[in-house]
Amino acid sequence: MDESARPATVAETLQRVDAGWHGFGAALAAVPAERLNEHIGQGWTRKQMLAHLTTWHDHAAERLAAFLVDGEVHRLAEDDDTVNARVARAAEGRTTGEILDALETSFRRLRRQIGYLADEQLAAHEGWPLAVIASNTYEHYAAHRRDIAG
Repeated sequence: MDESARPATVAETLQRVDAGWHGFGAALAAVPAERLNEHIGQGWTRKQMLAHLTTWHDHAAERLAAFLVDGEVHRLAEDDDTVNARVARAAEGRTTGEILDALETSFRRLRRQIGYLADEQLAAHEGWPLAVIASNTYEHYAAHRRDIAG
C-alpha cells in the first residue's frame, strides 16, 4: 500500500495502524527502561509522552465506539493542550511498568474498535473516522518516534 495514500478499507487501515505500532514498539524496545524518565523536547519525560499516547488511544476508541452507536461525529470536551497537561501530571505518579501496560492495553482496545467499523464508515462525515484513527495511531507514532530515540 502506498504510504501517502489514505487507506480505503478497514483491512488497509489496520495494516497501516499495525505497521506504525510495530515500528514504534521496536524503537521503544531499544530504549532502556531507565531512559524513559529522561526529559524530551516538549518538557515531558518519555514516560509522560507514552501516557499521552495512551490517553489519545483511549479518546479515539471512545469516540469510535460512540460513532458506531449513532453514526455521528464525537468531538472532545477539552482542547488538546488541556488533555496533554492533565496526562503529563498524572503520569508523574505512575511506574514505568504501569505506563507501558496501559499503552499496550489502550492500543488493543483502539484496534478492536477500528475492526468493528465497516469499510464505508471510514469515509463518513468527510472521512472523520479515518482522520481520528490516523491522528491517534500511525501519524501520532511517527510524530513521537524521534522522542523515543532522543
